[in-house]
Amino acid sequence: MYLLLENAGFRRLWLSSFFSDIHTVTFLMSQGLLTLHITDSVFWVGAVVGFHGVTLTLGSFIGGVLTDRFYTKRPSLITGATLLDFVAVLFIAMMMFFGEIKLWHLILGAVMNGIAISHRSPARSALTLDLVGKKRLVNAIAVNLASWQVTAISAPIIAGTVITIYDLSWAYVLTACAAALAFISIVTLKTSIPTDATIESTKMTNPFHSVIDGVKYVFTVAPVRSLIFLVIVVEIFLWSHESMLPVMAEKVLEVGPLGLGSILSLGGVGALISLVFISSFKDIDPNRLLLVATLGLFSTCLILFAFSPWFPLSLGLIALAYAFGMGYETIISALLLIVVQKRMRGRVLSFQTVAWGGFGIPGFFMGAIGGTFNASIAIATGGIVVLIYTLINLRTLLKADRSD
Repeated sequence: MYLLLENAGFRRLWLSSFFSDIHTVTFLMSQGLLTLHITDSVFWVGAVVGFHGVTLTLGSFIGGVLTDRFYTKRPSLITGATLLDFVAVLFIAMMMFFGEIKLWHLILGAVMNGIAISHRSPARSALTLDLVGKKRLVNAIAVNLASWQVTAISAPIIAGTVITIYDLSWAYVLTACAAALAFISIVTLKTSIPTDATIESTKMTNPFHSVIDGVKYVFTVAPVRSLIFLVIVVEIFLWSHESMLPVMAEKVLEVGPLGLGSILSLGGVGALISLVFISSFKDIDPNRLLLVATLGLFSTCLILFAFSPWFPLSLGLIALAYAFGMGYETIISALLLIVVQKRMRGRVLSFQTVAWGGFGIPGFFMGAIGGTFNASIAIATGGIVVLIYTLINLRTLLKADRSD
């Protein structure tokens, strides 16, 4: 956490990320509940997330190219994406206040948010390395993820209380305010990119060729390929459980909006404890054995959570799951930044964002299984798939080759 006091540029970026995280947590929670209330369909809860994922995937290739080509304009890319987030949630809030909210409005909002994240995420990740350097990278990633978890603890409880006392429309107002503050924070960021982060963008060809070069790089450099494939599998089959949490709260555990807020908040508590522990070390070398261990424990805890019949036990399991999940996310994010050559970072980081979207597969996957069976089986299936994939590829994942 000392990094925030020492580095003014990183502090401003972190502040913008903090408000963006409030926006994202509240938006995803509200979107799932609103979709369920409008359609009463588990499939559509997952499908709306699926449309978000498709857009996130397609937009990420463009976001990665822009991050590499306009490396001195990375703050501007984040600014534009944050403004788009604000417009999306404000539109949905207005439709709700006018009593005209429809399913296609939620799909449109999901698409707009997908475009915003696909451009903001690679630029923000690359800018973090530009601002702090390699020696403080793991600390910076842990601090960034900690901002997410602080909001993951507080925002769901606040949003759940607002929804219970008032209604869902006011949760979208809260989300719009957070997006506006994120926009103001990033607009005020003034920084210059350090010399060692300079990229010879003038030598880059047209955007299409730049995307192709990025694809070739990912598939031909073994350490990068193994990490990207792992990210894709984990995002599609493990993190996709988030789309089913509203269903778990409403249909399985029967605890309502406040219960959903408690699930998300306790998950955030576990994750935050993990990240504070990681960020307390000054210099940390990413370890692939620890990567595999945290991923295995993350998967196991989610499987147990899926079949927990007791709400307090579910809260404890989700806290443990997210603690191990954040350990995994910190390590794999650091490894990706370290093994990738400077000139390719934006495009490779866009593949990480592509994985978050997963071509829309996560939402449709969870929606289909949850609709056919139930949310518990959908979440457990994802955890089992990741455990099997990790065991099959264990030797490859433990190789510590680096290619910078």
